[in-house]
Amino acid sequence: MKIDNSFKAIFASMMIVSGLVACDKPGTAETAGKKIDQAVENVSTSTSNAAEKANDSVSKQGKIAGKAMDDTEITAKTKAALLNEPGMQSLKITVVTKDGVVTLTGSADTQENRVQAASVTKQIEGVKSVNNKLVISK
Repeated sequence: MKIDNSFKAIFASMMIVSGLVACDKPGTAETAGKKIDQAVENVSTSTSNAAEKANDSVSKQGKIAGKAMDDTEITAKTKAALLNEPGMQSLKITVVTKDGVVTLTGSADTQENRVQAASVTKQIEGVKSVNNKLVISK
C-alpha cells in the first residue's frame, strides 16, 4: 500500500538524519543514543498519528459509500419487486431512495395497485419508510 511505503520512507529518512545529527555533536555515545531514541520515538508517534488519521478518513469514506450503495440496492430491489408483481409491469413508477426512505412517484391505474406498490416496497430489506406519491390515472 502506498501509505505504508510512505511511512517507511519517512521513518528511514528521519533515522538517518537523527543519526547524522547525533554524530556531529561532541559528547558521549550515551548522549547520541538518547537523542536517537528520542528521534525514533518522535517519528514513531508521528507515524502512528498519521496512520490513525488515514484510517479514520478511510472509515468515514467507507461508511458514506456503504450508505449510497444501500440506497442504490434498495432502489434496484424495489424496482425488481414491482416489476415481478402481477398487474404492475405496465405502471410507470419512479423509485428514489435516500437514507432508506423510498419515494414512489408516477401513476397507478387503480387505488388497489397504488396501495399494493407501497406494500411491496415496505417488504424490501432496508426500507425504513415509504412516501407513496403515486397518482391514480386511467
